[in-house]
Amino acid sequence: MSPERDYDAVHVLGRNGDLLTENNSFKNVECSYDIAFGSYEKVHSEMASAVSEWLRSASGYARLEDTYDIDHFRMAYYQEETDLENVLNHLGRATITFNCMPQRFLKSGETPVIFTETGSILLNPTSFIALPLITVYGGTGAATLTVNDLTITIKSIGNQMTFDSELGEVYMKTTDIPVSKNDQIEWPETIHHAFPSLQKGQNKISFTGHVTRVEVIPRWWVT
Repeated sequence: MSPERDYDAVHVLGRNGDLLTENNSFKNVECSYDIAFGSYEKVHSEMASAVSEWLRSASGYARLEDTYDIDHFRMAYYQEETDLENVLNHLGRATITFNCMPQRFLKSGETPVIFTETGSILLNPTSFIALPLITVYGGTGAATLTVNDLTITIKSIGNQMTFDSELGEVYMKTTDIPVSKNDQIEWPETIHHAFPSLQKGQNKISFTGHVTRVEVIPRWWVT
């Protein structure tokens, strides 16, 4: 199912057509699946409890994949009540519906792209702006990272620094607990706290200073 584009529409009396405000986003979509389960060794109530527990095991959004669309995945959550039909006490079936973010993320967009030379080009194969995860590796000195027209000054890399454009955070992650590095960043005065984005087509990745390589997980997506 394709998502609905998020517009604010206002009708002005005496004017043909609505006035539209583009919110540059899409609304969530619902994805439904017909499921069935059964076992001669287990009764319906036992199996239904296991299915219900699985559906509610995640907190918030979780990754959703299926075998119909093997090249993409969604981020989804499950909220509804579950009516699991009992068939002869050893079978069950139901329709389950997930509430999904509008993006279908390309699995290919999870593969890191590594740049060791400044001025390299990264091609966005989709028509949509992606919010990447970019990790800069280097020494303890100062550096700059430029993605297209956005240049960010790094006071000290400290071996590695990650820019998460989706979360709007800068951190170092050498363990399971990330350490904030926002205090090591000097943002452009004209675009304060603007994070890198990957536009349709070619994107130029440049860097200066104490940088040994830049790793980009692009997070490509389509609708």
